[in-house]
Amino acid sequence: MKHQPKMRGGNARYVSLIALTSLTLAMGQAFAQSTPPPVNSVDSNKPDTASTAAKTLDAIQVTGKTLSVEKAIAEKRSLSVISDGISADEIGSVPDFGLGEAVQRIPGVAMTINNGRGEAQFLNLRGLNPDYNSVMVDGVALPSTETTTRNVSLDVLPASLAQHVSVYKAVTADMPADAIGGVVNLRTRSAFDHPGLFISGRADYAHWDNSRVVAHSGPSGQIENTISDTFGSQHQFGFILSTSYYRRDSSSLDTAMDSDGYYNYTGGTQKLSSLGQNKAGTGSTLTPSNDVDGLVAVPDRHRWLTYDNVRQREGVLGKFEYDNHENLQAHVTGGFFQHENNEFRRSQFLARVGPATLTSDTTGSFAKGAAQVDFDHYDQVRQIKYVELGSSFEPDERDQLDVTANYAVGNYKQSTQEDVFTSATSSNLGFNYDASPGSVALFTPSNASYYMNPANYLQTSYMNALERSKSGLVTLKADFNHNLQEDSEGWGYKAGVQYRNLQQRYDLNQIGYAPTSSVSLGTIGTEDTYFQPYDGNGQNMLLIDPAKVTQYFLDHPNLYAPVATNTRTSAISDFNIKEATTSGYAMTGYRQGDFMGIVGLRYEDTSQDVQNTQPNPISSLTNFAKLDNVHHYGKLLPSAILAYNLEPDLILRAGANQTLARASYAALGQNSAPTVSLAGNTISQTISNPNLVPRKSTNYDLSLEWYPASDAMFSLAAFQKRIQHEIVNLTTTASEVNPDGLTGTYLVTTTQAQNATTAKVKGLEFGATKLHFDFLPGVLSHFGASFNATLLDMDGPMIRMNDGSQRQLPMLVGAAKHLLNASLLYNQGPFSAQISANHTGKMPISFATDNPVNDIYYAQTQTYDAQLRYIYNSHVSFLLQGKNLTNARPTRVLGPDQSLIKEQLDNGRAYYVGVTYVL
Repeated sequence: MKHQPKMRGGNARYVSLIALTSLTLAMGQAFAQSTPPPVNSVDSNKPDTASTAAKTLDAIQVTGKTLSVEKAIAEKRSLSVISDGISADEIGSVPDFGLGEAVQRIPGVAMTINNGRGEAQFLNLRGLNPDYNSVMVDGVALPSTETTTRNVSLDVLPASLAQHVSVYKAVTADMPADAIGGVVNLRTRSAFDHPGLFISGRADYAHWDNSRVVAHSGPSGQIENTISDTFGSQHQFGFILSTSYYRRDSSSLDTAMDSDGYYNYTGGTQKLSSLGQNKAGTGSTLTPSNDVDGLVAVPDRHRWLTYDNVRQREGVLGKFEYDNHENLQAHVTGGFFQHENNEFRRSQFLARVGPATLTSDTTGSFAKGAAQVDFDHYDQVRQIKYVELGSSFEPDERDQLDVTANYAVGNYKQSTQEDVFTSATSSNLGFNYDASPGSVALFTPSNASYYMNPANYLQTSYMNALERSKSGLVTLKADFNHNLQEDSEGWGYKAGVQYRNLQQRYDLNQIGYAPTSSVSLGTIGTEDTYFQPYDGNGQNMLLIDPAKVTQYFLDHPNLYAPVATNTRTSAISDFNIKEATTSGYAMTGYRQGDFMGIVGLRYEDTSQDVQNTQPNPISSLTNFAKLDNVHHYGKLLPSAILAYNLEPDLILRAGANQTLARASYAALGQNSAPTVSLAGNTISQTISNPNLVPRKSTNYDLSLEWYPASDAMFSLAAFQKRIQHEIVNLTTTASEVNPDGLTGTYLVTTTQAQNATTAKVKGLEFGATKLHFDFLPGVLSHFGASFNATLLDMDGPMIRMNDGSQRQLPMLVGAAKHLLNASLLYNQGPFSAQISANHTGKMPISFATDNPVNDIYYAQTQTYDAQLRYIYNSHVSFLLQGKNLTNARPTRVLGPDQSLIKEQLDNGRAYYVGVTYVL
């Protein structure tokens, strides 16, 4: 096999960067020279953008990240509810790597990392996973971009979309009810943010440490451009067009240990007579009552998965606006945002077979093993697109009527090609293992040449699949506000109605083939490149060439037959959910001097229709029954908030409300193909539960905020949530007579989402920001800092274990008990810099029903980013950025006290160099 060394990029990348940057600047400068500056006849007190930028530079005051934080402080202070946020800088864009990376600097926010891409994808708020939160754009909830959850992937949305991101942690009756964690609202940019002509652009070239394994890596980077203008006799019309493009061409390595067994080791060299998951010699599996203290963990399977990815994100936001600057505003907005992940995943594993010989509590060997190599090509596209019509009318200075109509679609589409080759159990696949604590276990084949010989792997599967999901959402809403604006005084009220019609459809079409005779990987051929994982101690991976596999399949159709379960697999997982929610609310409040109080009541009426499929009878591969379940429920949700200025700069806020978190689409509607053994009289199945009721939480919040200066803020918040009807996946086993068309008594194991007992969450949040240490002498006065911390105490719900016993979970899935982030800022003259750190405590992924040692968590993570900026003049600035500077690797853990590594993902560091332009 020929070794083709990996390349780390070439001159073509730098040529691309120079061309891209030059083109951006040239276009902006040409536009500026050919278009005379407009006269702002609307508000003579508003200076033009160029003058503002120049004054900002001369004053050595606030630009970039510093300006963004200062605007966020002002927003937090002005709002009635307990909130935090991030804001745009002087070019109208969030000054961070992406929206996910930006929002994780907000107190109480952590991001769930996509394991195959290593990007911040889902938002966890106050220790609650994405299923508990709502994500909105301009006050309208977005549809899901995923297949089976209600979650919105923030890696689909560019940072340039948002003029401000607000995180509301104590909601009022006019906000979405799906908000146990909170509500995230992305306020889009407007032409009236910068009256007159405004042009801004940003171009970044990126370099990733981890280049592609097989193909050469292409250029990575991003480019964002915005143009807006106001026009008309009173500058009452405006438009804005913002475009963005992001590309990342790199690789990731996932080292996975799929499970561990626990055995009694007494010392020396000890051969176990058989392998089980309990104690040596028993051959039994773990049960909830088993205590593994004093036993040693022996890994069962070692798997390397290397991902070559090209990730591209395109975004367009267009808005046409009208503002008569008196009492009428209107807009038409359209957005299209897409993330494509073209992923080539190659994998190889080695698994134990038979008895083990232990040489220590962390090392041993197996005389026999089994192996597999496989390949998956995923071409995944996720989209959000929407169009919105909205208007705001003020019949007098204290009244405001807002009307909005929005149609949005979230799409997910993934095509898959999969090739699987296995090597049967053999003494030639015996291996030694080393499972030292704190490190990923290493398997070392005794006969490496046999393990790496393609001729020893026979094809077992050739499969193509198309997976599609579409979430269509119509939102109609009207709100009337009388004297309840943020700057009003006296009594006021607000009322509104909203109608949301959601349809979520999931469809899977899978066509798999199995060879009818032996087809070896050696006959087909492999990649000419081999790959050495960083944690393999010099070992190589055998890599499948998918083009050769496909060509062989096409050239030899007589050697393959369709898999008998194709039809069932394609049909069973499909579902269609229709959900119509009509809601109404009313609020009344009083503001006077230093006091503000608002109480409200929201009612939501929901009709839900879940349609899916089950085999009929349960053993059938071709005959299916269509199921249709209609469910209806209504929820009454009160809320109240109070705020009092103890001093002009010291604000005390309190809130109490009830909120919901609806079940995921998979829990409501998705079934899996059952496994039926007619010989053993057993059935194993995962079925949906369309009768799930939403979680309902009673929330209490208290916050004390101090604003000693415009660039400083200190806050301390406490909160408590009591979550009823928590939803967990439970597995039960019971005997059934003649189940679903079968004859006889069967042992049926069923996994299903169920409403469980009550969970409780208590927490403290602390935030401190001082952008300029002007109380310090000399150069120290140019520094600033921000620090945020969230500490949680959780009592999870009770779940039923597989032996019928009850277990109280220590945490909630997707929740971390502590979140910390800090940034050190520096500003002097045209230079500014920041170093940021983010820390997330361990976070449970899933809880086991056999034994707690098989609970899976994300280990605590700590990442560091940095940014250096130089302002050349009032139009041009340059940036140098570094991401994940310490090369932190997201790690999944399990075992006693989560001391064993299950998976570790290596994405590498990233560096950006770029230029921004503003007119």
